[in-house]
Amino acid sequence: MKCPFCGHDNLPGADACEQCLTSLTHVDEIGIDARQEHSDIETSLMQQQISSLQPVAPLCVARGTTLQQAIRIMRDSRIGCVVVTDVAAGNAGRLVGILTERDLLQKVTGQGLDYSQCMVEDFMSPAPESSRAEHPLAYALHRMIISDLRYLPIVDENDRPEGIISSRDIIAYINKSYA
Repeated sequence: MKCPFCGHDNLPGADACEQCLTSLTHVDEIGIDARQEHSDIETSLMQQQISSLQPVAPLCVARGTTLQQAIRIMRDSRIGCVVVTDVAAGNAGRLVGILTERDLLQKVTGQGLDYSQCMVEDFMSPAPESSRAEHPLAYALHRMIISDLRYLPIVDENDRPEGIISSRDIIAYINKSYA
């Protein structure tokens, strides 16, 4: 069954598109979309790839990084998260976690911890949601909404971080394109 949004060929009877995760339950037996129309925004989100947002390079830290170092990197760079990799060589490692402002507020603040003795891996969100640059924007938006995320790491085929997008990036895209 061909997805009416992204054109991906799915197995007959699939409930959702394997490529963009759009529900296929509204497509009738002969493959015609029961709604017949899509808004310009909906079509654009299905057709444009995440790469069109020009994801910024992520700030990467290794698992063994102290919380103090990670907080300093976030503060100095004025960014709300760092991605955690399994090696110290920045983007050469595989994504194993993400440490966000939310993690700091919910897990760290008010605990009376010595940040120089605490490791990022003890406070990060492990195995975070991620996406690939070639996925549709709708896929990223869907993952961010259902998982209540502000940041979505973009990884390569080996799960190495190569970019990051935020909910603000998607909102800015929609505002710029349809305001």
